[in-house]
Amino acid sequence: MLTNRINVTYNIENIDADFDIFRVEKANKDYYKYNILDSAVYEFKAAAVQWTFGATALVLFRKGEVTEKQFKESIMKEYEDVKIQKIDLFDSEQCNKCFYFENRLLAQLLINSMRTPKHEAFMYNNLTGKLFYHDPSWRHKDKLTGKVNFIRFLEIVVDPGMYLNLEHKTFKRYDRESNGLYVIDSKTGEFRKKLKTDTNVITYKEGSLPHNHFRVDNFDISDITHFRKSKMGVMEQFLRDVNDNLSKYMSIEIVEREDAQEFDISNLEKKGISELEYGEMLQKKGVVIVDENNSEVSKDIVAKLQEELEKYYHVKAAVGNLSEEAYNIRIIHDGEYYAENEMHDPHSDNLKGYIVQHITEEAEHFTNTKGSSPDIKKIVQELIIKGDVRECMISIFDWERLDSEKDWTFVFRKKIKTKYGENAAHINHVNKKALNYFQYYRLKIDCNGEMEFDTFCDSNQDEAEEWNKICYAYDFVEDKHRGAQNQVEGLMYSDIDNIHAILLTREKTLPNISALMNTLMETDAKERVSKELLLEAIDDFEKDNIDSRECISEWKSKVAAETEMITKKALKKILNMRTGIASKFNRFLHEKYGVWIDGELRKGEFEATYQIGNLLNIKYEYNEKDYLDGRTFVYYVGAKSKRLAYPNACCMRKVISLGEELEYEEALPLMAVEFVRNSQYTVLPFPFKYLREYIKQC
Repeated sequence: MLTNRINVTYNIENIDADFDIFRVEKANKDYYKYNILDSAVYEFKAAAVQWTFGATALVLFRKGEVTEKQFKESIMKEYEDVKIQKIDLFDSEQCNKCFYFENRLLAQLLINSMRTPKHEAFMYNNLTGKLFYHDPSWRHKDKLTGKVNFIRFLEIVVDPGMYLNLEHKTFKRYDRESNGLYVIDSKTGEFRKKLKTDTNVITYKEGSLPHNHFRVDNFDISDITHFRKSKMGVMEQFLRDVNDNLSKYMSIEIVEREDAQEFDISNLEKKGISELEYGEMLQKKGVVIVDENNSEVSKDIVAKLQEELEKYYHVKAAVGNLSEEAYNIRIIHDGEYYAENEMHDPHSDNLKGYIVQHITEEAEHFTNTKGSSPDIKKIVQELIIKGDVRECMISIFDWERLDSEKDWTFVFRKKIKTKYGENAAHINHVNKKALNYFQYYRLKIDCNGEMEFDTFCDSNQDEAEEWNKICYAYDFVEDKHRGAQNQVEGLMYSDIDNIHAILLTREKTLPNISALMNTLMETDAKERVSKELLLEAIDDFEKDNIDSRECISEWKSKVAAETEMITKKALKKILNMRTGIASKFNRFLHEKYGVWIDGELRKGEFEATYQIGNLLNIKYEYNEKDYLDGRTFVYYVGAKSKRLAYPNACCMRKVISLGEELEYEEALPLMAVEFVRNSQYTVLPFPFKYLREYIKQC
């Protein structure tokens, strides 16, 4: 199984021959607030910089561009408390100290040195210690002025543990003076940090955009264009760029790990819950549609909602005011509407005691395709879950199917934000300084599916023994995994002395992105094939496929009517690639004539080549020798079936026990449900969804 874990091989002799690397440290200052390295980047033309931790950075120069003395004198003109050290690449102890595990930061530094040929529009190099890949479609221009309002990138990051990741970054136009500003260089087109000498320029600052959920799909094999714009396509392009530009100094290979075991999902779980079954749940309370807008559009939504609920769920919904006894669907506007019109946003109304799900007038909720609307199905699922939380009883899942005869507990915590001037500094449960307290939320579920919720703040000095063990477990695991950047997503246990922590790691599963890109390039619809070669191949193919002579004869006549060079798009239409004989000819043409018409990427016969199965289903393994935790349970949750595109990555999670026994395998059925992520499995046991809903209702 392929993942984003990489192995980097360095040619230290060549790196040392062509580059000088300096470690720069400044006392008590944040480099992002001060242009301390301007001289490095712009006076001495540094090849790259790489921020580390605190006030420390690494700077890469071409050999002979600057001496240690020159560099230090230049910086110390403004900043006297700077320490500069040239790194000896042959000193392994010094390299370990400066570059960390497997010389990770040396790899990042060399990666950041890559420059883009000016004729290529896809990539920007940013001399702020980060390498960004960019597509022109990821920027937005003002329609009136033509000025760029915001720009989006994918940042190339080598995370601790040598995991290669691509992270979304958005920079929006920012017209006020501030630290951390960026500009588009008018001469080079590069996106770079704003200098003191930059005047009368449009500036940008990193930050998210309100009411905007930009996303680059993780994986899209619709065609080569879509693949290149997906994260997997960008990753493969990056690996090829490294090979083309940095092979003298380093090489990167994807590390393959043992295949994980697939969780055996029952036919009942695969089938999921039908609309009629959801309807039976809704009928226990009834449904009320509340139209807060009373507009022509909202009235149309009301009518369509009633029709949808009656047709597919056999539920007759009433129209009226909010009811404490019923499931309520409330029609309002989206947040942007209320913000633009400076009106009260009903999203923030206190609706405690009501079971309410909002539907906005601006969104598209109904489909013209056959079958029920996925959006309405999601609204129904949310209503039932909210009702379960209020009634403290699970109805959407038959809890007895677990057959564990155990009571399970699920815990999540949220940081309590401090007010301006407030000091919440304290020593936490592992004797480390903490700047914030946490609010803990706990859900206990007995073997019959009955739920009990409660909450606790760790500022409470009179905590019970169970809460003390929970707080310790959270603090201990987070502290231990801070360097590895593993995020604690929650705790669960059937025995308080055997608490399990679920960690989101930086590791993700991959298909064979190199094979996919090669095939997509070769089968690009715009590519052309010689008519003469095709007619020869069809004649050759016909000899062993007499039974399909009528179909093959039709191919011949259609190909003969085409121009001398036929596009693969036209050829796919002629062959009708959905038929078995067309697939057979496609493979014959590839094997004997070296021409691919269609890669047939999702066919089972090619799974060993493309490995798309690495993105599917629930798979797990026991790791007996985890470098941090010893014995762990590792799993990932993928899509239910092969598709052309997957929006989200398959992230590896690991589960550790603070007791004697790993019980997490028993919880796998709690992820083989589709009511948390509509029509897809959920990445955490679904009771965490109930816990999040309880938090909203608190």
